[in-house]
Amino acid sequence: MRKFYLLGMAAVVAVLSGCGATNSTTFRSMSAAYREVVESYSNDNTLINVVRASQKMPVSFLDIPSIMGTGNVSANASLTGTANSLSTMSNTVTPTVGLTVSGGYTFTQSSLDNATFMKPFLSAIQPEIVGYLSANQAAPKSVLYSLVIDSIDVVTDKKDVIASFVNDPSKEDYLSFQRVLYVLVAAGLSVEPTFMKVPQSPVMDEATMRASMGMFTAALASGITVDEIATPGRPKRYQLVRLVPQFRMCLNRTDGQILFGDSLAASMYCTQTFKARAPSRTATELGKLLADFGNQTYKDLSISIKLRSTRNVFDFLGQVVSMQNAEKPTIVKIFNPEALEAKPNSTVEDFPPVPLFIVHKNQRLANTLTALEYRGATYSIPDDSNSFSREVMVLLSQLLTLNKISGSIPPSPAVLVK
Repeated sequence: MRKFYLLGMAAVVAVLSGCGATNSTTFRSMSAAYREVVESYSNDNTLINVVRASQKMPVSFLDIPSIMGTGNVSANASLTGTANSLSTMSNTVTPTVGLTVSGGYTFTQSSLDNATFMKPFLSAIQPEIVGYLSANQAAPKSVLYSLVIDSIDVVTDKKDVIASFVNDPSKEDYLSFQRVLYVLVAAGLSVEPTFMKVPQSPVMDEATMRASMGMFTAALASGITVDEIATPGRPKRYQLVRLVPQFRMCLNRTDGQILFGDSLAASMYCTQTFKARAPSRTATELGKLLADFGNQTYKDLSISIKLRSTRNVFDFLGQVVSMQNAEKPTIVKIFNPEALEAKPNSTVEDFPPVPLFIVHKNQRLANTLTALEYRGATYSIPDDSNSFSREVMVLLSQLLTLNKISGSIPPSPAVLVK
């Protein structure tokens, strides 16, 4: 009898020892489910606001500031047997095991309708942010710039605007804006950091500077440096300055000079210059798009680029969605000059324009990136590679994240979801 009893106990112990593994498996499945929900939550949050913008409705964003997960495993076990007599147990021992596993998440949902979030959301996107998004390579530059650039002006050295191109797909001259944008991309349009000197002290001669070095020790340790001011015919003078980083949009000199000749001012080119990638082909295929402002009679031209706010990016995409779902649909398409540069012996015809962003209204799709209902209609983004929709969603997610500065997400929840 003791032999069967020990075997029964061993079985019970084996089952109970598996509770830890069961708990771990349950936690992993809960975590996977949470990741899928958060991904859908983020995509839906982005799409719903594009659709709202397409209908001239206010946009409103939500976020999840905290998640609390719970998981419990409880087990019980017992042995039962049948006695044939008062002194003898039967040779039948039955282990009984019970195992209960439970788990779930409680999360809070907060509104971002507050001044801390809205100020950067409504402010013009800084070149620094464009540099981050460009370096991340989440999308071709022509797609990124189509989202964030509001207009391009060509300005003379006397500050006269001789040509202006607006990024508005409803305008008849929208193709002109796109052509100018493609030329700038081919000319290596990018963002580079520069430093501005901000004075931190009056100008001093060498004797005063040496006598004051003891006082400046703490300042020099905090990032302030000494700037030497050289004036012809006068002794050297010195001033404490702080180098403040700034970012600007500029062109690659080798590519730019092939396309623009000597018409652009030297300040339009980046400090760091890269070798032209495909000068003859670029000049042949895209140089013909310079008919309006590539005139060699102009010198020292500047290109002024106005950037949108994140809110205006949603407005732009809302306009794109509205146009493609109108009675007479118009699809906004984007050409990718970088693809042309990457493939030797290719022409513009080898890379036809691709739709920038596709949102279907009241259509059944086999595969969707995300889909939702709004004001009695169903909107869905197809999950395919026939457009830049996926890349646009990634860029929108990154732009929104960069707007979530400290304090923009309220610590106390607006809605507690269990």
